[in-house]
Amino acid sequence: MKVRFKKTVVVDVQKTRLNEIWDKELNRWDELNVETKNVQGKFADLTTFDGDVYFSVPVDSFEVLS
Repeated sequence: MKVRFKKTVVVDVQKTRLNEIWDKELNRWDELNVETKNVQGKFADLTTFDGDVYFSVPVDSFEVLS
């Protein structure tokens, strides 16, 4: 599925290939291809097709396009 961000947020990203975690800024109107979305209350963990995991993304900061 594809998600589009409605506002700018800073989240932790785990790069599974490098086995590292760092901060990443996702800007308004950025789009991300997501394989799975795991929602826990007001936050979601987004996993991309590359295996990268975006932790604790506020649910109100993005919308699902397809």
